[in-house]
Amino acid sequence: MLNYPVLRAEIAKRGVKKTAMAKALGISIGSFHNKMNGVSDFTWPEVCKVNDIFFPDMDKETLFAEGETNAKS
Repeated sequence: MLNYPVLRAEIAKRGVKKTAMAKALGISIGSFHNKMNGVSDFTWPEVCKVNDIFFPDMDKETLFAEGETNAKS
């Protein structure tokens, strides 16, 4: 499962703490993990906030592009 592969890579590359991202969004770390894993969706205001605070040099659509999901047939 690769939800948000660019976002995941940038978080790792830049050393951004997921707890800091959750706090900035006003959600629990569990809710943040659910969003990262595709259990729930990021809202557009959340996308904008993450982009503005943590990755202002990146395009929102690129940063939040979805990758392959675990599709079992």
